[in-house]
Amino acid sequence: MSVRLLGAITVIVVGALLWFAAPAIAHHTDQADPNDTPGTMDLEAVLFDHEETPTWRFVMFTDWTVRRIWDHGYLLVQLDTKGGPVVDFIAAVRSTGRDLEASLFRVRRDGHEVEIDGLRTQKVGSRAAWVSVSLGKLTIGPNRTSYFWSAMSSFTGPNCRQTCLDAVPDEGMIEQPLPGASPSPSPSPSPSPSPTGPTG
Repeated sequence: MSVRLLGAITVIVVGALLWFAAPAIAHHTDQADPNDTPGTMDLEAVLFDHEETPTWRFVMFTDWTVRRIWDHGYLLVQLDTKGGPVVDFIAAVRSTGRDLEASLFRVRRDGHEVEIDGLRTQKVGSRAAWVSVSLGKLTIGPNRTSYFWSAMSSFTGPNCRQTCLDAVPDEGMIEQPLPGASPSPSPSPSPSPSPTGPTG
């Protein structure tokens, strides 16, 4: 993995860690996203297949080519498997100019990423690509019955002189039960106390 790619992923991860600070839990898996981000990598949907090997399909609003996003566009899946304050793993998809390749990174506590394995990925049609991450490649926290995921695209180029990021969902992460387990029920929010003024 090139130093340039690692640097790009570091920038994305820093933003992701800040954005992850206040997660919103959702239980549905296929995610639609509005046409709200400039550039080539504006996500229309992220479709998640968890029947066998977890596989994420990224669908853009516009056509794109592997050559066009070379050194300009990236697709990422962020995974929280331990329940800590930041994501634990990132699956990153990039272009080699001729094809797509993907790698799995472990995110250390200091925020640095360590590449641990290659992943299967492929472009599909004119607007989509997928990446698969075997659960056997991940470290799952003890007593966990689910993990959380979110997706993100990154693009620098026409209409995106500064990096354009598109997160799916826009806030928080999606909860996915581990095979054979059901997600823990989310606690009901406590009612907010009503403000009171001085009496007299």
